[in-house]
Amino acid sequence: MQISRVVGKVHGKLVWLKKYKLPELQNRLQHYGLLYLLCRPMALSDKPAMIIAPHQDDESFGCGGLIALKRKQGIPVWVVFVTDGAASHSWHPQFKSGEIAPIRREEAIAALGVLGIEPDHIYFLDQPDGRLKYDETTQQGALTALTELIAILQPGEVYVTHRHDRSADHEVTYQVTQQAIAATGLSIDLYQYYIWLLWKTWLFREVQWQDLAGAYRLPIAAVKTQKRQAVETYKSQYLSIYGGGTLLPPGFLNRFFLPYEVFFKP
Repeated sequence: MQISRVVGKVHGKLVWLKKYKLPELQNRLQHYGLLYLLCRPMALSDKPAMIIAPHQDDESFGCGGLIALKRKQGIPVWVVFVTDGAASHSWHPQFKSGEIAPIRREEAIAALGVLGIEPDHIYFLDQPDGRLKYDETTQQGALTALTELIAILQPGEVYVTHRHDRSADHEVTYQVTQQAIAATGLSIDLYQYYIWLLWKTWLFREVQWQDLAGAYRLPIAAVKTQKRQAVETYKSQYLSIYGGGTLLPPGFLNRFFLPYEVFFKP
């Protein structure tokens, strides 16, 4: 009986290591390698910027430091959320029909307030979460809205999730953003940020060597605390506050609290 109990504990520990600690270690090593060996230094520009996020929290994870730095210098920044974020907590009986959407909207406004974004610089397109890739009407709605916003606001830079970010909404958001910029005919610097790219996979499975020629690291040490406060405003995404497990896996947040952010310029 004692032996079987010990074997059970050892097996449980091995499963825990394989499921959580090894992916976390892989994630850290790859991110540090990309950050310190493959990225070139990036200076903050004075161009007005538009941050396009598929979901509420992507902007703070991927661009929170950039946003805070630009706002400290008085540079205009607009944030556009493509989907309503309603698919979050779909497993939970209290939120299975999208009731989480208004909570995520409130968190987004609060988080961006921490980073220095005024409410009138935040846009919610409210396209159905999880439908961008599979619903042509949803995709066209996002394209039309983005094209209009870019044409009106005319940002000098646009930041959007990576085209290989391993999330359907993230990857389609990149495609739609690229199409929207082309439709305006404006000359805009396009940058990609990533959320899921290095998690539980290998860098060169999604990113080709030629892509790394456009990899940059932006120092954000001066606003790192501010970025962390913004990320932690999204309690619905990283705390077990609704009677279930957290949505973001253990170790996932570490790389977003480093003194640099990584961007790819196609």
